Amino acid sequence: MTTLDQAIMEQMRTTVIGNVESVTKYEIDAGSKGGSIWVTKPNTGKNSNVLGNEIIKIKMPFEMFDQLKGKQESGELKFPTIMEILCDIDMGGANRAVLSAVSIRKYIEENPVQNKSVPGVPGAKTESKPNA
Repeated sequence: MTTLDQAIMEQMRTTVIGNVESVTKYEIDAGSKGGSIWVTKPNTGKNSNVLGNEIIKIKMPFEMFDQLKGKQESGELKFPTIMEILCDIDMGGANRAVLSAVSIRKYIEENPVQNKSVPGVPGAKTESKPNA
């Protein structure tokens, strides 16, 4: 196994593009601190125990909250908003995947040809190519 293969195997990442409803932070007396990004997506219907939008929680570094707060206070961001979040995929309890934010930015559509709304996600767009 090459060094590159080893590096890839040690770190799995994914990008989440979704409607960020809110971000929260916490700080506990024992020095533990962190935050969460709360992302919603339209209900897929796969889980009959969920009514309304599905909610995904992504862990985030404590410092990321202040960066996002500054952007909101400057008017650059207004929550809820569509954002692109680069996440590490880690193993959590009960062998479940945990998403941990590495970076976050306002979603910028690449190469838009013709905008169409994404059902269930206010303000989200998808691209489609005109008929040739």
